[in-house]
Formats: sequence, structure tokens, C-alpha cells
Amino acid sequence: MTSTILITGASSGIGRETALHYARNGWTVYAVARSADKLAELSAEVPQRIVPVSLDLTDSAALTSWFAKLPAELRFDVVLLNAGNCEYVEATNLDISAFERTFELNVLAVVRAVKEALPRLSAGSTLAIVSSMAHFFPFTRAEAYGASKAAISYFADSLRVDLHDTGIKVCLIEPGFIDTPLTQKNDFAMPFLMPVAQAAERIYSGIAAGKPRLRFPRRLSLMLKLLSALPYGLRIKLANRMKQQ
Repeated sequence: MTSTILITGASSGIGRETALHYARNGWTVYAVARSADKLAELSAEVPQRIVPVSLDLTDSAALTSWFAKLPAELRFDVVLLNAGNCEYVEATNLDISAFERTFELNVLAVVRAVKEALPRLSAGSTLAIVSSMAHFFPFTRAEAYGASKAAISYFADSLRVDLHDTGIKVCLIEPGFIDTPLTQKNDFAMPFLMPVAQAAERIYSGIAAGKPRLRFPRRLSLMLKLLSALPYGLRIKLANRMKQQ
């Protein structure tokens, strides 16, 4: 029997590459994104394995309606909630709309998707949520993005506790810098930048192994852990110094 996965944010970056990786390994992939054109291109890569789903995750009514129309017997072996965005802000003139957009997609849309997806998961299934290492350290102009990722990481960890007795596994994925269209917009150095195909393989193998948390690249994770262990005052000085570089 073919295994089935739902992946959000599947039109580009990590979501697209991971959808292709699963499809090429024989899975049926429900690929969710807003762009119907990009989803059509994606599904053409692995015909008959990828089901394109054009859907705006911030539209709660549309999200509920789509799940309600699925066959009653359909269950997902994995639900991978990957859709997200990054907007940088200026502290001296905080853009509230940027915070609203960021939290709407990176946090609230994820929570809504979890609510709709849970009835489609069974004991042994995996709910995987993509966050980021960005919340490990106070990076410049990352107030909106980092805060949203801190929120969703906590949400995933707490959710794992409350779903323990159901047998549904929760996997928190916290990548560092991955070479995607999103990071290609950055105008600063990105240490240990990982190719997106390698990130997809890490996600595929990590979920298959039943790991509760995935962090990669490992070298960046170790570096940020060391920075987090510094005395608070020293962390502040270091963050300010990094901002000026």
C-alpha cells in the first residue's frame, strides 16, 4: 500500500524539493501551495505521484473546506507543515503589518492546519512542523521572523506532550540556512549554507527514523548552542558586534 504525505509550501524551496524526494521514493504527495502554475510544474516532474492542491493557508474557510471534501477514509502517514515567509523589520519604525503577515502564515496558519489535519492522522503517523534556528540568537532585523519561529517551536514541543497518548508523533524541524529562493534574497553572509536537496534528504530520513527533532546543518546548530550558553551580557555584546559587520 502506498504511503501518503501532505506537504505545505510545496511550490518552492524546501517544500518543493521534499515533495519531489518523497514522490521519487514511491509516496503519494499532496502538494499544497498558492501557485497553481508552480504546482502544475511540480506534479509534471513525477507524474501520478503528486497531487497538486492550490490553497491559501491563511484562508481558514478554504482550508476547512478542502479538508472536509477529502475522502472520509483518507489518512496521511505524514503531514509536513512547511509553508512560511521571512520579512525583516526596522526597530526604529516597526512595521506592524509585517508582523501580522509573518505571524499569520508562520504561526496561525500552522495551528489551523494542525487542527484540520489531526483527524486525518492515526497512531504511528507523523506531524512534522518546520521552524528555524533563527530564534536561537537575537539576529538583527529578525524581530518578526525570529519571534514567529520561537512561537511555532514551542507550539510543536507542547503539542508533542499532549499528543503522546494518541500515538501520533510530532517532529520539530529547525533548519539553518538552506539554499532556497527565500534565503537567496538575503544580503548577508550565511554560514554553512546547505543545498536544498541535502535538506530534503535530512527531512526524509529523519522522519523515517522517528526523530522528534531535526536540526541541520549540524555545525551551525552547534555554533548557535555555544552562543546561547554564553553569559547573557556577553551574548548582547556579541549580537551588537555581529550587527555592525
